[in-house]
Amino acid sequence: MLSTSLFQNANVSDLAWVLASPPLIQGNIATCHWTDSAFWQQQGQAFYNNLLQTDTDSSALHDLLKRQTDRRLGHRFETLLSYWFNNNERYQLIAQNLQVQDTEKTIGEFDFIVKDHLHNTYQHWEVVCKFYLGLGDTAQPENWYGPMLKDRLAIKYKQMQTRQSQLSHHPASVSLLKTLGIHIQQPVCLMKGRLFYPLTQSAKISPNLVSSDHQQGWWARTDDFFNYYKKSTLRWCILSKNQWLAQQRFNPAERAYSTSELIDAFSCEANPRPICVAGFLSNLPQQLEQTRGFLVAKDWAKAIVINDNSH
Repeated sequence: MLSTSLFQNANVSDLAWVLASPPLIQGNIATCHWTDSAFWQQQGQAFYNNLLQTDTDSSALHDLLKRQTDRRLGHRFETLLSYWFNNNERYQLIAQNLQVQDTEKTIGEFDFIVKDHLHNTYQHWEVVCKFYLGLGDTAQPENWYGPMLKDRLAIKYKQMQTRQSQLSHHPASVSLLKTLGIHIQQPVCLMKGRLFYPLTQSAKISPNLVSSDHQQGWWARTDDFFNYYKKSTLRWCILSKNQWLAQQRFNPAERAYSTSELIDAFSCEANPRPICVAGFLSNLPQQLEQTRGFLVAKDWAKAIVINDNSH
């Protein structure tokens, strides 16, 4: 896999991650094509020289991200993808976030409509970047939740597979696309991100739905985190959402914590939200993160009744 650590600019590292990281779900599933790791490895290599040039002069990428009014991580992911669509030789970006209306009601939105010049086809791409924490029997896709517990892997997959990717078949979409002279020949789904397994769980078992080469991390409540890392010399940095994509370098300008200091800082909050943290071997600049996880409160997800088929 193309290493994101090759690049000095954080935006370029994220762009390299968007291209080269393995998707969480891969393969042809019923009516939709989910891109696989081999495809993205090829795209990362094909775009390598462009990444080097952008690392030298990142002004165009920086300006594109700066114009993004929605600061949520999913939109950063989409913006980075749009930069790639607009700057590679194979694809031509035809439309982005194209809304479909039917008698003043919004039916849906096409994330991307692109022309694939290699196969001379129009494709509808639905894309998402997700970070899920596994609860209980992690072999069950229903047991993977977003850090704020509002989102689930099984539900998002079903939405993309059965509804979002099939938007071009809706009568209102057919009419709109005909007006634009576009005929969608292939729906493509893309889900990138990481799965975070319980820190104390010895066997990391993922759902059959998920690809075997997906990127991984851990999650832990404060007691488990302390017991696991109390003798560790790792220095911990709290990552902002914009740092959740590529592997991070240690930044001397940011606060670094010992294991006990991190727990103290986390526990000072009245209602601490889950935080994403990266562990570094030292406080040296250019030091790459060694491990990544989510630290959560003692009562996080305690009220959830999990689907446990392990017995």
